[in-house]
Amino acid sequence: MSDVFWLYAAGLCAIAMVAIVWPILWRRSQRQGDRTDFNVLLYEDRLGELAVSRDNGEITESEFHQLETELQVNLLSDAGSEAPVATGSSRLPWLAAALVVVLAILIYSDVGFSFGYLTDLRLAQDFRQTTPHDRVELERTVQRLAERLKDQPDNDQGWFLLAQSWRSISAYGKAADAFRHLVDRYPDDGTLASHHAESLFLAENRRFTEAVRAAIDRALSLDPQNLVTLELAAMSAYQAGAVQDAAALFRRALATGVDGPREELLREALARVRGEAGANPSQPEDSGSEDVGREVQVLVEAASGVQAQPGDSVFVYARAFDGPPMPLAVQRMTFAELPRLVQLTSAQAMMAGMSLDDFDQIQLVARISKRGIANASPEDFEAVSGRIDLTAEQPVISLRISQRRGQ
Repeated sequence: MSDVFWLYAAGLCAIAMVAIVWPILWRRSQRQGDRTDFNVLLYEDRLGELAVSRDNGEITESEFHQLETELQVNLLSDAGSEAPVATGSSRLPWLAAALVVVLAILIYSDVGFSFGYLTDLRLAQDFRQTTPHDRVELERTVQRLAERLKDQPDNDQGWFLLAQSWRSISAYGKAADAFRHLVDRYPDDGTLASHHAESLFLAENRRFTEAVRAAIDRALSLDPQNLVTLELAAMSAYQAGAVQDAAALFRRALATGVDGPREELLREALARVRGEAGANPSQPEDSGSEDVGREVQVLVEAASGVQAQPGDSVFVYARAFDGPPMPLAVQRMTFAELPRLVQLTSAQAMMAGMSLDDFDQIQLVARISKRGIANASPEDFEAVSGRIDLTAEQPVISLRISQRRGQ
């Protein structure tokens, strides 16, 4: 590839040299030809005047031949005086052509104004030539790419390649940082958010820290059907003891159309979770015994200005829109667990006939309770959604708690 590049570069330089040298030489030869023609015309005109003077008897025949000889000497003298000038100035076009080549090298070399494109080309070649088994060389190449991208924050393809490369050599912390850079540039991209959450989970030694849970919830809110994010969210819910939530998330992961060994693993995980939840693991999933009816996904967050303690209770519930105030489904957590993705289902109904299955229009509420009770008080912080139509498919609904009740 580089050999072809230099062949093209040499050809372009040759064309540029011809384009500069040829016009200069042509104009010089044209100027020299014009001057010679002028001298000849002047000689012939003067010789004609002398012939008229001879015919009129103004000069004798001998005088005429003497003056003719002088004109011929002057003509030859003028023609000879042009040769040194042309020879001395012939270096100019070749110097100009050489200057073109030198400037081209300076502009397109790494030490000139190429902005490192040749370095990027060599990096790409190194990536193609490095074998996956040569870990030392691969790490060295990835580190060179990382150093290069420090001055190229807008090189999205380069940053994505860097993130994937760090992950391929198990440098999960650096991979998470690279994916985080892309997530900041594209905050609405669910796939990038999922890559960031997965890399961060692996970087934390497969522990679901607060940062990992926040990254998972963000990714799931952007792309509720992402298989990797659903698996992470299910494992996070299971680890937190939310067995019903974990089962629902595993079912959603299976519903994405996964097949093969991965499907078998998901079904085994779901069977184990259902067994711990009290269901019969051997019973088929589609038999209806695990039918939880309608489900609503809610991403609950708290604004930075909210004044609350880590142990303060947070209630998230659904209620009928323009109906009875009794919750149709409710979950409780602590302020320290926010942000968190919550699943409200018909199975969480508090009494018969008052579930998500019984009302098509609902409203969602997220409240931070200082007293730790479900009844609202004026000092509570609260977020309330608008009308939600359960007859239509709903995406993840975001509730951001930022104001006190009634404000």
